[in-house]
Amino acid sequence: MPRAALSFLLLTLAGFASAQTSPDPLGPLRGVQLFLAAFQPPATEGSLLATARREALDWTATQNLFAAQVTDGPNRFLDWRGSAVTGGGLVFTTLRAATYPQGSRALLVLNREWCRAGTCQQRTTFGWLDARGLKAAAEADVIQVIRDADFLTGAVPACLRGVTLGVQYVPSRRGPTLAILPVVPDAARRACEAAGVNLTATLRTLRMAWVAGAGKFRW
Repeated sequence: MPRAALSFLLLTLAGFASAQTSPDPLGPLRGVQLFLAAFQPPATEGSLLATARREALDWTATQNLFAAQVTDGPNRFLDWRGSAVTGGGLVFTTLRAATYPQGSRALLVLNREWCRAGTCQQRTTFGWLDARGLKAAAEADVIQVIRDADFLTGAVPACLRGVTLGVQYVPSRRGPTLAILPVVPDAARRACEAAGVNLTATLRTLRMAWVAGAGKFRW
């Protein structure tokens, strides 16, 4: 191969490798990196991200905690899953993140869910991502108001009367939308199960669309 052609090929491959290793400045991968750098996990959190932060793992070691990784660059979405044995037993973590553009910045939605012995907990973080870094965003500023009644498919069963539901936000891979799942407190869930109430049929998942002009998810 002529030297000029070889030089061109090497430069092309080098540029390709650089593109592969440099995260999208408005993508979820960079968002997760920046989030982790500033993350101060609560003592009660058992997610792999919390473990990585407490053990001061670097980014490569943190990634290696997740055995299954889907990173979809064009759709600015990632879904990573992994498990680790802790003092409390085996903990399985699902990390989902996506970014939603608004001009020169994007909103990062990062949901982490961890499960131990059949019991799961989750947290969602919102933040504005731009060339300068990641700035936390309040849930109320980027999500239209949601009421417990919005999740109901019919009348309120006795086991849910007076119960305040939690909310889990799950980023979408296809399209600028956000799935919103109701989270029933454990005591209420047990009461519903004892009463024979099918919570899957009683409660529904909601979906909001990203409105870039408003910088907010809306119905």
